[in-house]
Amino acid sequence: MGEQDAILVVDADPEAALHLSDFLEREGYSVAVAATGGEGLRRIRRERFALVLIDLELPDIDPSTILTEAARAEVPPEVIVVTGRATLDSAIRAVESRSAGYVVKPVDLSRLGAIVARVFERRRLAQDNARLNAELTERLAESEALAAISATVSSTLDVREALRRICRELARLLGSDTSAAYLHELATGQLVPVAAYHVPKEYLATLSSTPLPLKEQGFFLPLWAERRPVFTDDVARDARFTHAMFRSFPHQSGLLLPLIVDDEVIGGFYLVWWTTRRRFSERDLQGLERVSEQVGFFLRNARLYEQAERNQRRLEVLNDVSRHLAAVHDPQEVLTIIVNEAARLVGAEAAGIRLLDGDDLVVGARTESAATVMARPRLKVGESLTGLVVAGGEPVVVEDLAADTRYDPAHKQGALAQGYRGFIGVPLNAHGHTVGTLNVFTRGARRFLPDEIALLSALADQASLAIEKAQLLRGTEEGRALLERISHAAITMQSSWEREDRLAAFVRAAREVVGFDRVTVFLLTGDGSELELVTAGGDRDAPDLRLPVTPDAGPYHEALKSRRPVAVLSDEDLARVQPLDRTHLLDHAYLRSRRFVVAPLVVGQRVIGVVSADNKPSRRPISRESVEPFGSLCQNLAMALEESRLYTEARAREQAATRLYAVTRQLATSL
Repeated sequence: MGEQDAILVVDADPEAALHLSDFLEREGYSVAVAATGGEGLRRIRRERFALVLIDLELPDIDPSTILTEAARAEVPPEVIVVTGRATLDSAIRAVESRSAGYVVKPVDLSRLGAIVARVFERRRLAQDNARLNAELTERLAESEALAAISATVSSTLDVREALRRICRELARLLGSDTSAAYLHELATGQLVPVAAYHVPKEYLATLSSTPLPLKEQGFFLPLWAERRPVFTDDVARDARFTHAMFRSFPHQSGLLLPLIVDDEVIGGFYLVWWTTRRRFSERDLQGLERVSEQVGFFLRNARLYEQAERNQRRLEVLNDVSRHLAAVHDPQEVLTIIVNEAARLVGAEAAGIRLLDGDDLVVGARTESAATVMARPRLKVGESLTGLVVAGGEPVVVEDLAADTRYDPAHKQGALAQGYRGFIGVPLNAHGHTVGTLNVFTRGARRFLPDEIALLSALADQASLAIEKAQLLRGTEEGRALLERISHAAITMQSSWEREDRLAAFVRAAREVVGFDRVTVFLLTGDGSELELVTAGGDRDAPDLRLPVTPDAGPYHEALKSRRPVAVLSDEDLARVQPLDRTHLLDHAYLRSRRFVVAPLVVGQRVIGVVSADNKPSRRPISRESVEPFGSLCQNLAMALEESRLYTEARAREQAATRLYAVTRQLATSL
């Protein structure tokens, strides 16, 4: 055991002290003995102990003085009270000192051994839990929350706006449904609402206009005097929350956090869980106290002119970059502007962007000077420094690449050979996902300032939006062009009343507009029992075949009955779809395909057939984006075929009527 795990025996009776120390040493503990209270007090101040065995009958000093001093230690020791006279007063003193045990002389050594073992086991578990909690929760949740709060507050000097943003971040951190901020009004002594986040409309007026009389509430002392968070998981029954405001919008749980600025409580935050019973451990509350203190610190800093000046510069720079980006729609040009601006803003010699492409990171753009340090066209996520940025979704800053062990050795050698030593990589985030990274390299070691990191992160956010905008614009233009081609195809199908002409126009459009290699049209026979192949494009060997309108027709039957396209674009899709009966596959090799789309031909409430399409000859993959335009084209075909049928029937009736009229006229003339 280490020195800090030792036991101190404080007993003025030498025989009793020796008896206890001998037993404890035989049990494997390190033991120190103080023959007087004064010596025990000195040793507690000078040394660290895990356990103190103290006799309540010390002639030279009040034992409570020793216990008070022990409680002030950084890691207070446990206490076992030893007394020769078991009285109610001594038992009360033991309880008040929160002792781990109460032992009466002559000491039962077996009982004492059990108590001591329990104390040390409890301390070991407490130390383990403290370490694990500190590593796994505090550093993550707390630092992320503080970083988010800091970022939001530092971007505005408007106190109300800063508080509203803090409300939002606190709600996100703690998972509350609603949060509100209150400031202390000295004139009235009330807590006045100044900001809120995610308040239901029906409660907005009540929450925004109702002050809280602070001193009349049961949470005044812990919140204001002790500066500790106050929570309840049953607001309606909690005597500390009696104000009418808490009853005017019924909710299950509530948490009050003090807002401390310059060591003074100036207000608080109230977080609401409408239906959830939310409880907090003592460790949670300690973490919230730190968050509350830091919120006050950040809020104070938000008022400083220097921070306002830095924010103004940042906004001006980003606004300038945004104007450049807004005027450009070509993604490649957007990326080029970003890397050049990034290098210019922080005085770096090289910059580049990698974008996520599947599991790889590909070069999106780079300054000419970055060609040597971003030579590889592809990197895996998690590989080298760039991959770490994307894998973690956080900035990676390296003051000196020569001393960094995370950098790929081959990449490091190339960078150092060109004189590059400083590095910072910030993630490009879109909709909560990291889609790339912005990297900046400097010649010579470089310590990047927090403002520079924030500036590059903000630029990366702007870049993400600009890239997304360019991609959306390109997608819109491509979609518009596709719609125009589909519309043109529909008009082409209308250029002739003949069914065969309309089928030919459709097949041509499906191949040229949507991009399929093979297109096959099946129509229901007159009795509706079979699907008959009426035309095919892209394969000269298309057979004359019919498929039954039964589950044996597999995906053709599924599309027919569901009236929705059936798209088989992967092995997973193939496993889910109803397979075509093996007999048809053996008889007609034409039908064998592992990637295809089958769409129904629907007219009103009737299904008149199906169309299948695939890329079997070229084995090109079918994009999921092609399914919808293919379905639209099939809908146009269904209408065109229906119009052709109606035209043919009308023409036949007209011809029949003409012949009947001629016969009738001939008969009338002969009479």
